[in-house]
Amino acid sequence: MFNLNTISPDTAVARWSERRLNEGLIAMLAIGVALLGGVLSGHPAAGAIAAGGAFTVGFAVFYPVLQSRILSMALATLSMATATFAGSLSAQWTLAVMLVVAIAGLNYGILSGLGISAGWIGQQSAVYLVIATYFPNGPRLAAGRSTMVLLGGLLQIVIHLAFRLRPLPHHGAPLWKITLVRLRDYCRRLHHHISWGSSTLDHATRLLCTMVIATAIYRTFHLRNGYWVPMTALLVLKPQWTGTLSRSLARIVGTLSGALIAFGLSHLHHWPLALLGAMVMLCALACYTLQAVNYALFSLAITLYIVFLFRFGGFSDTAAAQLRLLNTAIGGVLALLIDSLWQIIALAASKLRARPPNFVQ
Repeated sequence: MFNLNTISPDTAVARWSERRLNEGLIAMLAIGVALLGGVLSGHPAAGAIAAGGAFTVGFAVFYPVLQSRILSMALATLSMATATFAGSLSAQWTLAVMLVVAIAGLNYGILSGLGISAGWIGQQSAVYLVIATYFPNGPRLAAGRSTMVLLGGLLQIVIHLAFRLRPLPHHGAPLWKITLVRLRDYCRRLHHHISWGSSTLDHATRLLCTMVIATAIYRTFHLRNGYWVPMTALLVLKPQWTGTLSRSLARIVGTLSGALIAFGLSHLHHWPLALLGAMVMLCALACYTLQAVNYALFSLAITLYIVFLFRFGGFSDTAAAQLRLLNTAIGGVLALLIDSLWQIIALAASKLRARPPNFVQ
């Protein structure tokens, strides 16, 4: 018999021992500096974009690449800035958008086969590309937006170095030798994972198809804040169907809760920039703290974070959270449908391959 614990541990289970308050407090500082820089320069929108870059790169400390947090932060910064530029440039043409999101989905799927850290970088690159495809502002503003993402990531790296968080422990051989060994291992695994019939290639192909279909839906129907459809599908789609179901439910529950709170706050029309900035930082801290505790709580926090960040930058008002809820539901349901259909087709194909040939005498 199914219950919430079995079908959605991402919603029902809270691992409070996994909270990461200290790292969140340090990462939150870069967001505050970026927002303050935007206000002082008279460009709060640019400050909000830089703060968004700093926010995401702050999570890289939880996903070290080759035992290096700094390397992970640098790779995330470069990939996010590049993806933002590519997404912004292609935003005017639907076919171009579908091409770049297909590449991003395939890239994320392959990188996820190399490990959690590599997969996280591929995921964030795809997320930033999807968001950028919603803003067709031409090459000049595309360069400006990607530059702000780059500066936000660099700011997070500088603050991280200033506080000198403890390096990851390593034992035995020197770190450079360990790095070379792990890099060679990555290359061997990459060759194995992209071979025909591998589970990684299957998941990457599923991500590609889901991203293209979700993007086509929001572009065809001109959904406001429609980038949340492919972005949600990207975030909740997992190699196993039960994982997709669990993440979809948690994402919808968390987003619904955040949207309801944001809707209540939308009646407070006058929000000074200082208060909005404080709310952005507070919600960011909640995201860092809860990201490994419970995905539904994390989704609630990140919904409020995005609402306040967008309002700070003048991109939308708090009431737009309802649109994000609708698009999140569409993306989650779409991911479940495609994943279910994919599993049915794969099961049917395996049965056909297992059936002995029927020779006619």
